Amino acid sequence: MTTILVGIDGTVRGERALAWALAQANFVTDPQLHLLTVVDPHALRGTGVSETDATQAAENLIASVQRTAAESNPDLGITASVTRGGIVDALVDAADQSDLIVLGSHHGASFGEAVGGAKGLRVSVSTNVPTAVIPSDWTPSAADHAESGIVVGVGPDNVSEKAVEFGVTQALATDQPLELVSVWGLPPVISRPAEAMGGGLAPVGRQFQEQLDARALQLRTKNEDLDVTGRSVEGAPASQLTAAAAGRRMLVLGTHSRTVLGRALFGSVSHGVLLDLRVPTVVVPNV
Repeated sequence: MTTILVGIDGTVRGERALAWALAQANFVTDPQLHLLTVVDPHALRGTGVSETDATQAAENLIASVQRTAAESNPDLGITASVTRGGIVDALVDAADQSDLIVLGSHHGASFGEAVGGAKGLRVSVSTNVPTAVIPSDWTPSAADHAESGIVVGVGPDNVSEKAVEFGVTQALATDQPLELVSVWGLPPVISRPAEAMGGGLAPVGRQFQEQLDARALQLRTKNEDLDVTGRSVEGAPASQLTAAAAGRRMLVLGTHSRTVLGRALFGSVSHGVLLDLRVPTVVVPNV
């Protein structure tokens, strides 16, 4: 059984997360959806809403969403629950019983998200479960008209191995081409591209491309039906990965789960992508 945990909060974000999760359920083995709504007492302070009333409203919401989803998907097992606590902590706790977390997000970021970190990233670096973050303007019909392809960001170390595995599984299940993208370049304090350096960095780009070509060959050898290519790009990782995934069905990123190192290495890239979210993006812990 594959359990997909979906965060429901009564907003468009939650609706988009559920729509994506329902679509994703078509491509996994023996899917089971669990809908979760969180009542955060801290967030209620100063609102004039009691925790009792908020809990009742949450229970009414989740029951309605579950009923509607079950009516349109009668063959899919759908459960639901309401829990109390901080949103991120509650999702992380529930993730122990799940195989995939699905959350909604706005395009760009609010001031609070920019300062405190996107919830999707905070969840993803705190759990061993892949976390999918869905743009608020994503719709199943938009996905049908999207360009084909799944993009996986390949980092400089082994942080992306599980992300690549996830991407391969998705590509085979959905019959989509897979593109591995590595972004390389100078430190941010140096803004000149390789061309302006007299081509001195060109060998770096070639090395990245050779590594990607070798990885793609390994994957094709192991999976005869897999259409996979690699592309090396110079620039800032977050912006280049966002550009590479524009119009595609999915972007997959890797991160070191539950470690400070992961937050520093690839967490910052994932953070940049999620704050400028354009396509459904899955952050996969390398555990």
